[in-house]
Amino acid sequence: MPSIHDRIREEVLNKTRALWTALTSADPAPEIKKLSNEEVNLIFPKMETLTLQDEEHFDAAMKPPFHRFDGYQLDDVRTIIIDLMAASVTYKVYATRDNKEYRATGATTWSQGSDGEWRIVVHQETMM
Repeated sequence: MPSIHDRIREEVLNKTRALWTALTSADPAPEIKKLSNEEVNLIFPKMETLTLQDEEHFDAAMKPPFHRFDGYQLDDVRTIIIDLMAASVTYKVYATRDNKEYRATGATTWSQGSDGEWRIVVHQETMM
């Protein structure tokens, strides 16, 4: 049986992939809201920080036909266990959109709620 830390690593890595799958969709807002803690901070390059406290700004920034990427790949993935209810995933992301490359480092920090669900607390991308 895998250790608790191994299970946490697997869960938050799967959630991070779900986040990136949502970011590549035409309408990411509903899925990102489901994945997010109510106090989330989403920090994308060349954008103001998005939060759910300013839902109008959040929805405007992510409104359809929002489509950040046609495809993506995560490399150099590291999962850091903060405690049994918090973890952070760091990685390099390589993505494409209209034959243009996007290269960045990323970090997504997750917390586990009382319902057992892992939700984004902070997500940040930094261009390379």
